[in-house]
Amino acid sequence: MEAKIFTFLQIAVLIALGIHLIAAGQDRDGDEDSEEYELFTVEYCGTNCTQLGNGSWTACTGNNGTCRCFHESDKTVGLCLIYRIY
Repeated sequence: MEAKIFTFLQIAVLIALGIHLIAAGQDRDGDEDSEEYELFTVEYCGTNCTQLGNGSWTACTGNNGTCRCFHESDKTVGLCLIYRIY
């Protein structure tokens, strides 16, 4: 009798877990053509960029000119990165 109850409880837990995982894995309001599913890569160019006294930024010359400077608004040092959208 105890084995049947234990087996029943195991099955009930596995079913509940499966339903939870299926519900969590579904995207109910997303559209695959939307920007939510946009694929991109970011690569570090190995150099940093700095803000000059006149407000401009030093150039990121690495990787044949494909690197760009990305920085936070209040920082004077940024990273040279390659950002590709697929």
